[in-house]
Amino acid sequence: MATLKQLNANRLNSLKSTGPSQKGKYWSSKNSIKHGLTAKNLIVGEDKAEFENYRDQMLDTLKPSGIFEEQVVFKIIDVGFRLRRVFSIESGLFNQEILSHEIDEYKTKVAASFEADTADKVVLNADKSSRVKGLAFARDCNHGSSLLKLNTIEDKLLNKYFKLMDIYKDMKGGGNGLEKK
Repeated sequence: MATLKQLNANRLNSLKSTGPSQKGKYWSSKNSIKHGLTAKNLIVGEDKAEFENYRDQMLDTLKPSGIFEEQVVFKIIDVGFRLRRVFSIESGLFNQEILSHEIDEYKTKVAASFEADTADKVVLNADKSSRVKGLAFARDCNHGSSLLKLNTIEDKLLNKYFKLMDIYKDMKGGGNGLEKK
């Protein structure tokens, strides 16, 4: 139990606090971002213009009218863009593993296959952004069964995406989309 003197000192000290800094608030808001599949914001390495182009195309295609339709369409955009990350993360998982794997005894053989006449058909340089996303995802999975977890997340996102599309179609087909079937 604190004494009266300690309580008064605590009250005086609390008045001196200026709260969290803007920088602290920014980094705190990013605490939940791990691999970007469940993030609502763009993650490091993603192109803002690419997202805005995707968003604008979806808005042009779906043409929401009213607040309920806008809510559903923005959720469709969110889930759809996260689905686009799946391929980048998957290629990053493979590329990171391939590029970091020790292949000393096969280096000459592998190098010869990359120098073949079909080099234009072979990916020689992996996208760093994808590799980093893949590595972050693998670390989030504790380097165990990353592809299985990624496929599970992809299935859940696809399920959510198509459910949202069904809701949106119901809304466009009449009513407000809120009545039970």
